[in-house]
Amino acid sequence: MIFHRFPVMRLFFIVAVSLLVSLPTSAFAEQPGDSAATEEAVEAATEGEFVYQPRGRRDPFTPLIRRDDPAPTIQTTRRPEELRGPLERYELQQLRLIAVMVVRGDPRAMVAAPDGRSYTVKIDDYVGINGGRVKDIQTRVMGMDEQGLRVEKNPDRIVIEEVGLDSLTGRTVREERYIVL
Repeated sequence: MIFHRFPVMRLFFIVAVSLLVSLPTSAFAEQPGDSAATEEAVEAATEGEFVYQPRGRRDPFTPLIRRDDPAPTIQTTRRPEELRGPLERYELQQLRLIAVMVVRGDPRAMVAAPDGRSYTVKIDDYVGINGGRVKDIQTRVMGMDEQGLRVEKNPDRIVIEEVGLDSLTGRTVREERYIVL
């Protein structure tokens, strides 16, 4: 046995056992209000059956997530797979704005996709994998600062509105994103 090699461990073991034996049973006594419940539990334990005491605990057999609550549904602007255009296969960061033009009063933009092709977009076209819609195509606006120098106030860009779900509140959120020249 290991105690023959280490006499200090043997001494520690003897002291620990003697302290446990000499402790009064009042040290292990329950609080005054708990005696009836513990007596029932002790009697049940001596008979061989287990009695669950749910006081202050949740029922372990009830599920944490209720299946009968319906999942929230959201109307997305995402179209079915067969109706999606070629620009709906890419993230907005992958698209590059090449040019902005106004044709018969309608603004249009040329966008380069990662597949090497360029596409023309107009307002209300779908762009991006998150169901974004082209809300506006803005042309460059120049202005003057205090010193009389020409300053670009607004660059050529496409304004895309994406609709999503806020995970914290569960509300529908509209976010504007941009593809800038």
